[in-house]
Amino acid sequence: LALPPNGGAPCHQYEVYGACVADAGCVWDESALRCADTPCLLHCGQMDCDADEDNKCAWNGAENTCYTTPPTGGACEEQKTETGCLALEDPECEWSRDDEVCTEKLCTTTSKDECTADSQCEWFEEEGAAVCTPKRCTAPTEGECVADKRCEWEGGVCKVTECGRWPTEQLCSRDGNCYYDALSEPAACVPKRESCGDVVDKCACHEKEECFWLGSKAKCVESQYGACPTLDLVVLFDGSGSMVKKFGHHEHGFYALMATLREWVGTLPLSGEKAGVEPAVDSEKIRVAFVQYSGTYDGKKAQVTPMGIGAGGRLSGDKDELLADLDWHTANHMAKQTYIQEGLTMGADILATSPEDGRRRAVYIISDGKLDDANRIGAELDDLHATKPEVFGIVVRRFAQHTEED
Repeated sequence: LALPPNGGAPCHQYEVYGACVADAGCVWDESALRCADTPCLLHCGQMDCDADEDNKCAWNGAENTCYTTPPTGGACEEQKTETGCLALEDPECEWSRDDEVCTEKLCTTTSKDECTADSQCEWFEEEGAAVCTPKRCTAPTEGECVADKRCEWEGGVCKVTECGRWPTEQLCSRDGNCYYDALSEPAACVPKRESCGDVVDKCACHEKEECFWLGSKAKCVESQYGACPTLDLVVLFDGSGSMVKKFGHHEHGFYALMATLREWVGTLPLSGEKAGVEPAVDSEKIRVAFVQYSGTYDGKKAQVTPMGIGAGGRLSGDKDELLADLDWHTANHMAKQTYIQEGLTMGADILATSPEDGRRRAVYIISDGKLDDANRIGAELDDLHATKPEVFGIVVRRFAQHTEED
C-alpha cells in the first residue's frame, strides 16, 4: 500500500483529486473517479521505474521506491476525459467538447467586488438571485455572435437574448418561455421549442418529425404519446442530498431534474382536469402527481405540495397546477438521505383515488443511487402493487460513463 515520503494515508481514503495527487504513492483514476495506488509501486528497481514513461514514474533514491511524478499542470488541465473534468469540485472545471480540453471555470466567486474587479466577469442580480458569471455576448462580428445561443446581432451590436440573460439553469427554468440547453457550447438558456400541442394545422403537424396528427381527436400530439391510453401516473423522484452535485454539464442535479420534468410536462397529452375534479372516462389523456422522497431515519421521509398550492399532492391533468407543484418542490428540496418508504405510501394513497374505469396506472421511480431503506419497504411495495400500476425505475447518472459513485 502506498505511503509517500512525507507520510500519508492509504490511497483509497483520499476522496478528492487534489489530496490524491499530492501523495506521490497515489494516482487519480478518471474512469472510476477515485484515488488508487500508483502502478509505479510495482517497479522494484530504478531501471524499470525510470523506463515507465506511460505512468510518469520516477525513482526516489532516499526511499528506494518508485513513485509517480507530481502533476506539473493545474488540476483541470490534468484531466483528459469529460467525466474526470466535470467531476472535480475544487477547483471547478469545465469541458470543451469542441477542443476536448478541460479548463478551470471562470467567475466562480460569490463576492460582488471580486467579480466586478475581474474584466472577464459580470455580476448578475435579479429575481432574488446574485451570481458572478462570465461576460456574455461581447463578440465583435455577427458570425461569432450568433454562434452563441445566448446572443443575437442587432443594429451592428452583439446583444443578450431574452432567455440568454438568465445565467443559471435554475433561473432559466423559472421562465416559462425558456429552457436550459446544457449540451450547447457554451450551455445556454434558449427559447422554448413549440410543442406539438400548440400546432393546430394538420399539414404543419406532419412537417414536424416529432409530431403525429391524431385523427380521432383532430389534434397534433407528440409522436411518442400518440397511442397512449387513459393514464394516471405518479412520479416519485429522488430529493436526496447527493442530487446537489454536478450532473454532467448541469451545475446542480436536482435543479436539472426539476427543469427536465417541467419541460416533460409541457409535452404530455394532459387531460386538462384540475386536481379533485372527476376525470373523463376513456379520454386517452394523462393525469400526473409528484412525490419527492428523501429524509432522515427518524424524521420526515417524503413530501407532496400542500393543499392550496398546485395540485396539492393529487393527480392533475392541468399543466399550470403541475408546474406549480414542480416550482414548490424546487424551492423545497429535502436534500437528506435516500429514504423512499414514506414516498411509496404516498404514491399508493394517490393511486387509490384513481377511478376503476378501465384507465391504466403507472409509477415512475427516479433515483441517482442506492435506496437507504431498501430492506424495509416490503409492506409499502405490497400496498403500491395493490393499486395495480406498472412500475418503472429510472436511474439518473452523474456522468456519461458509469463510475463507482453511480
